[in-house]
Amino acid sequence: MKYVDTGYGKIPFISLFAILSISLVVNLPGLAISPIMGKLNSVFSDVTELEIQLLTVLPNLVTIPFILCSGKICTPKNQMYILGMGLGLYALTGVLYFFADSMVELILLSCMLGVGCGLVIPLAASLISQHFVGKARTKQLGMKSSLSNFSVIFATLFVGWIAAVNWHLSFIVYMLPIVPLLLIPYMTDSYIDKHKMLRPAPPYEPKSEPVKQPDEDVKLAQKINKPSTPNFHFQGITALLLLVGVMALYFVSTYATEVVSYYLPFAMEHYHLSTGDVGVATAMFFAAATVAGFSLTKVIDYFKENTIQIGLGLCVIGLFCSGLLHYDWMYVVSVFVMGFGYGLIQPIIYDKTSYLAPTAAKSTAYFSYLLTCNYIGISCVPFIVGAMRRLFDAGSDPNFSFIFNGFVIVVVLVLAIWKRKSFVFNADANYGSNKAALSAHSTQSTPSGK
Repeated sequence: MKYVDTGYGKIPFISLFAILSISLVVNLPGLAISPIMGKLNSVFSDVTELEIQLLTVLPNLVTIPFILCSGKICTPKNQMYILGMGLGLYALTGVLYFFADSMVELILLSCMLGVGCGLVIPLAASLISQHFVGKARTKQLGMKSSLSNFSVIFATLFVGWIAAVNWHLSFIVYMLPIVPLLLIPYMTDSYIDKHKMLRPAPPYEPKSEPVKQPDEDVKLAQKINKPSTPNFHFQGITALLLLVGVMALYFVSTYATEVVSYYLPFAMEHYHLSTGDVGVATAMFFAAATVAGFSLTKVIDYFKENTIQIGLGLCVIGLFCSGLLHYDWMYVVSVFVMGFGYGLIQPIIYDKTSYLAPTAAKSTAYFSYLLTCNYIGISCVPFIVGAMRRLFDAGSDPNFSFIFNGFVIVVVLVLAIWKRKSFVFNADANYGSNKAALSAHSTQSTPSGK
């Protein structure tokens, strides 16, 4: 059996594969509709443009309350049932789309899709948090981010191709949850506990004056098979305040870069660039985020605690270049740079949330709060940009959204440089703490499993 390092021992590779497979489906709601909006407009000629847009917007809006619901009701004992329920509803919706022949049916199914996806989303990151620590956790969260972005690229290309055959076939991408649904047995605590391998204890070196270990240390050491022990640095109100800071960083980063999806097509159309160029430029954002996730640990090893500042700086460069330089190749490059910066920030934020969660039971709840910020940030883009356009009398300037959001990230970057030693903006801050926690535990761990 092949194993993978968790930072405190090893678990079967099939378990990691199963957990990461959840990430393939978390970014899909609304996606299958986007490439076929024009086709649906001709199929349902009697519906309004708003009704067509609802098919894209509704899954994200419905997802938000059910992300919070998942975080509230999930416990280590029932999380597999919640995951199975969410994935099952998700896949069932994908099947039902094939039989939908009216706009009302499509809208109702979009709401069902949001419910299923909302239940699943927090668990995609929480399960990694529960089974990995330190750099191993950062690496797997980077993989999670990469796979979720890669699935967007694949699904977009697939839908664009298959829609030419039949528009109903576009919804086949919503059946992808069948994969993690079938792999649930390999994610359970019972399977992982049965097959895990703990890191061997180092040789015992007697001291001249042995010191009796406190009972509390013994209790903590015994929890090494679950890397969800309470962290040693941030607890109670301090941890919650830091979580709010991490959530704010995620909200602003998501809001600022999401202008690519909302406004890039209009900007490129304004400068008479082809729709093919728009598709390539948009895909570059997700491609760059995928590359960033795969190379995350190497980037952190190079830039260390300054990685978040580098990511924010890349977002600034990408936003300003998109707003000021209007060439097809420049849009591709600038969006790639922006996507790479965001792809560095996103998994680091996940990692910090993992560290702040005091227990495995709280991990899913903390991620539900964090990921709600992500979807609110996505939903707020047109409202915030529209309000700022009116405030600054920018009219319909296609470049305003990129330049304004560039200045927003500049403000955050200045704050990140000023507070670079703080937990929120220091990409390496969690490693030292995790290492300290593990060193306190490692001398007590004993090998088990196969």
